[in-house]
Amino acid sequence: MKKRPLPLLPTLSALLLLCLLPVGCTDEESALGINLVDDNTLYNGQTATLTADRALSVRDDSLVTSNYEYGIIGNYSDPIFGHVSSTLYTQIALAENTSSINLTNNTIDSVVLTLVKSSLYPDTTATYRFHFEVMQLAEPLLSDTNYYSTDSIAVAPGTKYFDSVITVGPTDTVLRLKLDNSIQSILSQAGSAEEFINATKGLRIRITDAGDEGLLGINFQANKTCLTVYHHYDTLQAVYTFLMGTSTAHFTHIEHDFTGCVTGGADTLDGSSTLYMQPLGGYNILVSFDSAIRSFAADHPTATIHHAELLMPVAASAPAFKPERILALKKIVNGNDAYVNDLLDPYTLGGFDGKYDEQRGCYRLRLTQHVQGMLRDGYDPGTLMVLYARRSNAQTTIINGPAATDPLRIEITYSE
Repeated sequence: MKKRPLPLLPTLSALLLLCLLPVGCTDEESALGINLVDDNTLYNGQTATLTADRALSVRDDSLVTSNYEYGIIGNYSDPIFGHVSSTLYTQIALAENTSSINLTNNTIDSVVLTLVKSSLYPDTTATYRFHFEVMQLAEPLLSDTNYYSTDSIAVAPGTKYFDSVITVGPTDTVLRLKLDNSIQSILSQAGSAEEFINATKGLRIRITDAGDEGLLGINFQANKTCLTVYHHYDTLQAVYTFLMGTSTAHFTHIEHDFTGCVTGGADTLDGSSTLYMQPLGGYNILVSFDSAIRSFAADHPTATIHHAELLMPVAASAPAFKPERILALKKIVNGNDAYVNDLLDPYTLGGFDGKYDEQRGCYRLRLTQHVQGMLRDGYDPGTLMVLYARRSNAQTTIINGPAATDPLRIEITYSE
């Protein structure tokens, strides 16, 4: 019998199917889809709940604010957290890759300060009438110095470069402040980049309480956050853009007035029932599970932690607008605090890692490696919980303490 050749189409289809089979298998081992399901369903084993034996709200009184990409200025009062005001101090620097300047022979026509808006608080949909004030610093802002939220620099007496109201709404992206002509005297000079910074000293930019209460987030890394000089020489028109923000030294000074508010401004507040989280140098949470860690380590000396998650239920009294994320730092004896190991794991960038779970009404932080490390060491030195972007975001929250009906706790899945 004469053999017939196989039809071409079925053969190609079979080969194509064989090629696709390994791909389907390897997808199960990839991170694809890992954030589409709850973390708790990914692990098998025994479960346990660790209860904190100490929880405090602690003042964030050593907050470095210099040279960050985002900042915030303005004023706001809250019955729980009190009054907060934030002021910007910034250098005026030459354009990048420019080593010197000479504007002494040029005529300056106008100077415009532009600020790129990143946020509005407390109502992101409202329109505010902010009263801005811009003044020269009395001494240079130093490039090689770390500035804290409690630091400030005196301003030079004399004319205010800007002292007026600007309307800022939800659709506004860039604010333009046309400065007084008196600023021309400090810009019309010749010298090196360093000499120019020392001569101009810098600016203090703030929103006074003469206008609406509110806080304005500023994007320092945006190119349009700058100082623009329109000038001419004879009939030649020109524009020079001075740098501000990320490319220059800057910091924010933050003041709190806790008079008459719930927190009262104490350095530490007992958090058995209620824990407060306030950015901008307000309050962080310090929590310890030491007794639970020691007990679990004694009862399960060979336990392997597959999953550990800190649950931080939001109190009924918390503001409706919630911070984006909560971060965890481990306390290090005789050293600086450091982010927990889990935050360095790329897989934790998704899911509920530190973010609010609407369905469960709590913030959820994956702390698997952190808990395993504490069990290995046999004790818990304490974990510091801080708000993400606490230097540039004003949103606050209130967390249930370990004695509350729905308490702050760690839920773990383990085997031994």
